[in-house]
Amino acid sequence: MTGAQCKALRVKLGIKQIRLAWDCNLDPTLVSRWESGHYKLRPMQVDVIRGYLQQHLLAAKQEFAKLELPELDAAIAEVTE
Repeated sequence: MTGAQCKALRVKLGIKQIRLAWDCNLDPTLVSRWESGHYKLRPMQVDVIRGYLQQHLLAAKQEFAKLELPELDAAIAEVTE
C-alpha cells in the first residue's frame, strides 16, 4: 500500500488523518508526510495502517449491506423480469 492509496481509501471511508494516526499509534506528521509521498514508513507501520483500514472497510460494507434500497431493488426486479 502506498501513501496515496492509503489517503484515497481513508478519505472514502471518512476517516480523518489524525484519527488514523492516533488509532494506529503513529505520529500524525509521519502519516501526513507518507500520504504526500515525502516519507517512507516502515513495512510494519504500513501493515498496521492496512489492517486498520481493512477493518473499517469491512464495517462499512456490512453497514451498506444492511441498507434497504427500494430503488435498487426495483431496478434489479426490472432487469430480472
